[in-house]
Amino acid sequence: MKFEDLLLEIGGFGRFQILILAILCLARINLPMHFLLHNFLAATPSHHCAIPHREAFVNLTREEVLLISIPQKPDGTFSSCEMFSQPQFHLLLNSSLQPENKSVIQHCQHGWVYDHSQFTSTISTQVIPGLGSRQN
Repeated sequence: MKFEDLLLEIGGFGRFQILILAILCLARINLPMHFLLHNFLAATPSHHCAIPHREAFVNLTREEVLLISIPQKPDGTFSSCEMFSQPQFHLLLNSSLQPENKSVIQHCQHGWVYDHSQFTSTISTQVIPGLGSRQN
């Protein structure tokens, strides 16, 4: 016996079948939201290495502290995952200079500082240890 024959036997596609179909469609409305959720939760905002002993640089602006502590990429942005092992004060005089010795560049040792202007909290800033510092 085919499904169509069985459906005719019980009276066709009636109110009960329409109600079941409507309930199933209502539950499916939320499904695309679950797929889009990861786009917002797992976003990684712009970030840079946390600078230890930042309070020692009270006479410098935030940009100057970043300049002497974080290497710059060729496009002028600060590196996300590298920092200088020692402050490079000579960069205050000429920021276009790059350190000759690449051994002064190391990976982040003290976590990261995230820009929270676009996303206040994401999985990237909360789950991984050492992350989630607020940018001042």
